[in-house]
Amino acid sequence: MILGFILFVLLGALTAVVVLAAFGRTARSREGTFSGGALSFLGSASLSAFILVAAFLIAGSWSNINTARGHTFDESRALNAAYTDADPITRPLLASYVSSVIGSEWVTMAHGSANPATWNDLDAARAHVAALPANNPGRAQELTDLATVYTARQIRLADTQATLPAPLYPALIGAGLLVLLYAPIAGLTFHLRESIALGLVGAVVGFGIYLVLHMTHPYTGPVHVTPVAYTQSLARFAQLSAG
Repeated sequence: MILGFILFVLLGALTAVVVLAAFGRTARSREGTFSGGALSFLGSASLSAFILVAAFLIAGSWSNINTARGHTFDESRALNAAYTDADPITRPLLASYVSSVIGSEWVTMAHGSANPATWNDLDAARAHVAALPANNPGRAQELTDLATVYTARQIRLADTQATLPAPLYPALIGAGLLVLLYAPIAGLTFHLRESIALGLVGAVVGFGIYLVLHMTHPYTGPVHVTPVAYTQSLARFAQLSAG
């Protein structure tokens, strides 16, 4: 992942220098015969477009990630309550389910799907409780707790499908290129100092684009939801069993 950031930073810098080399050699660039008002407007518009799209995507992605993280803790709390009320046979089944969520299902969620084996683990717990005698004093409460777990699980799985409007991503790349293209059009010439300056701008643009493109899913990328809520549940399970 770090390598990806480095590559996009270098790609952004290289793109900026290439753009400057291609458009910074013209007579108008060397002479600077442009309308100051028009240049100011175009520069502000191109930069504002990039910032607007990038900010919208980052805010939307961050909101999706925080929402998904909150839903994992909702399910964790439901599991803790279910484990507290569970009978001695149901408890290991719940622990097996949580271990499956942390392990195999976390991998499948990155691809937008649930793990069938994890469903089976939770179904096994509910099947055991449902098979208890109707006059069992804890049966009704256990079924209620498990229904809450099922609801929280469905919400968590729905978060794997959270996306932002697809056209915004090419719009972000286009706005980034426009930012880099503006400088040589405005009169920046192809010299070492100017190339370094615009190259640094290109590096920042490349970094921003890479970050946005890797925040598209709550369960993948450099910023993503981790199964910490479920590891905390396992620790709570162990505490309850020891008590």
